[in-house]
Amino acid sequence: MIKLSLVTFASLPYPSAEGVHMTMMANAFCNVVDFELISPFKIWRPKTLSTNLMLFGDGLDTIKHKKFLQLKPKQTFFLNSILSNDKERVYYCRQTYGANFFLKKKRRVILELHGLPSNDEFAFLKNVFMMTEFIGLVVITESLKIDILSFLGDEYNDKIHVLPDAADVDRFHYRPLGKKTAMLKIGYVGSNYPGKGWEIIEKLPGVCDNDFHIYGFLHENNSFLNVTFYGKIPYSQIPKALNSFDVGLLPNQPNVIMAGGDDIGKYTSPMKLFEYMASGKVIVASNLPVIREILTDNHNALLVPHNDINAWKEAITKLNNNKDLYLKLQEQAYQDVCNLYSYKGRVNKILKLIGN
Repeated sequence: MIKLSLVTFASLPYPSAEGVHMTMMANAFCNVVDFELISPFKIWRPKTLSTNLMLFGDGLDTIKHKKFLQLKPKQTFFLNSILSNDKERVYYCRQTYGANFFLKKKRRVILELHGLPSNDEFAFLKNVFMMTEFIGLVVITESLKIDILSFLGDEYNDKIHVLPDAADVDRFHYRPLGKKTAMLKIGYVGSNYPGKGWEIIEKLPGVCDNDFHIYGFLHENNSFLNVTFYGKIPYSQIPKALNSFDVGLLPNQPNVIMAGGDDIGKYTSPMKLFEYMASGKVIVASNLPVIREILTDNHNALLVPHNDINAWKEAITKLNNNKDLYLKLQEQAYQDVCNLYSYKGRVNKILKLIGN
């Protein structure tokens, strides 16, 4: 059996998309391999002492989650504590610093990146792609792979593997529309960071008669009677929240600016996209290249210009008036997430890389 350690410097448990992603990956891994999730106890963040991952949902207490002391960022002491004498163990790393450490110790490594590497990271990648211990680089979008290859060269194409984000399908509740004749309910789950699309959503209640359900933030100056804001909710409650509406909005803009100032717009693989699909939401999304890697207009979603409010209104109206179209898009999106974008499937692809 493959022995694998997923190693991250990120804070766990922590209610971030990164935290959810790694926890769900860990849950899928622990069912099929000899697995351990390793994260630091950051002495400057006492809450990271916890190994309890139930923040993200039920059934996650079976994950073997180990904590090692970290006194300062990018610390060798933390990594030395992890290193096993078992040279067959594979280290799945989420930061180049960790990958570099284990490769120098002649251990087998997979590296996963969700953003464009820095100059130092590009230099690191050029040096390690030919090492026998380096299994490969996993990225979440084709756009990210293309831009990495533009720096490194096409000779590294076979070492870079595109695996989009995913959903734990079993955690969500797929419910066909049935004989519903009432106006569709529209929903959004996420933040209101610049570029996430609130600049589009906030205009829709004024031009649509549908009820809107917004999860992730509050709005003190909400003047619309057809909008309900629920604020931030624990990730474990997301499946229930998704049950409250029929159509999921994904109005990403070309530039998505996160809290730390990073622009993830070009490379994002939105987690809520796959969760919408798993819960049977029909998706209306921005017609952007990175979104088209997963969604196809009139096949598994409706795609509209990211900044055209009338196009968003027309898409919602079309779904209100065409039940057959709604059911077609709903079923296709659900089949796609089950067959292509589940965490179980993602883990199986990674294990094939290791086996090869």
